[in-house]
Amino acid sequence: MALRRFRRAGVLGLCAVLVAGLLTACASPSPKTSRTTDPTPSWATPSVSPYTTGVKSNLSYGPNSSQVMDVCYPPTRSQTTGAFLFIHGGSWSSGDKGDFESLCGVVARLGFVGATMNYRMFAQKATYADMLADIDLALATYTDTARQDGWPISKVALMGASAGGYLSLMYAYTRQPALPIGFVVGLSSPTDFIDPAFVASATDDQYTQLSKLLGVDLSKESVDARQAALKAASPAYRVTAGAPPTILAHGAKDTIVPYSNAVDLATQLALAGVSYDLLTYPNSDHNLADDPDVSNRFLSLLLAYATRYLA
Repeated sequence: MALRRFRRAGVLGLCAVLVAGLLTACASPSPKTSRTTDPTPSWATPSVSPYTTGVKSNLSYGPNSSQVMDVCYPPTRSQTTGAFLFIHGGSWSSGDKGDFESLCGVVARLGFVGATMNYRMFAQKATYADMLADIDLALATYTDTARQDGWPISKVALMGASAGGYLSLMYAYTRQPALPIGFVVGLSSPTDFIDPAFVASATDDQYTQLSKLLGVDLSKESVDARQAALKAASPAYRVTAGAPPTILAHGAKDTIVPYSNAVDLATQLALAGVSYDLLTYPNSDHNLADDPDVSNRFLSLLLAYATRYLA
């Protein structure tokens, strides 16, 4: 959730775990299954050739200085290519596209085009609607740029951590972009702003953050009067039967976003008949750092989704 006590280090640590795990999990995929326990491949070491054929940095997708993105291309070309767009966390007020730089390079090395984006945040008076509009612009620029560079993108997966996970999910469930969304991934993502567990524990600071995100005045005393706005801004209540397949990863001991948020979204996905997986990290807080076995399952699942839904 948009909380001042969220530390950017948590997102950076989570990204580092994902990069290390992907390097290991993707070493030599078995012809029978996408899951593997093979060791880290030789190309993961610094002495081997670069991950990508090229990286475009600080590509502008809009007039604001915050509207920039980086694009990573795979080492070999294909007729059509699945893609990832990574959206950083940081309470919608901090963080940077560089948080996903390494992971962007790794997915490119695995044959997918990758991109990681900045977006307008609270310092630019942006609400979640403005941030979703930035994703629209970023995807359009991403598609056009990749095509001009000889990489026609066929589908994209949206993936974000915490605040970025919220934006990924909210975008996937409410927008109809020109580029099809193959699947969406939310790590430690806020999904239900009227969850009783959140309402019971929310501080004045949290309500200030939500006020900025929604563009309405919120306080503990006005929650009941703002139910409609809070519900409309919650991914859990924007799921439809046409929503893309979804991966959720959440710590059972998350002290920033209640675990019940993930359960609420999973329930709505099930009711709508949408394919999804919820991976619970039983010992982890917001950064998902204390369950390496679950992280391994998550990475195998991510690759399985990419193989299935980005083809």
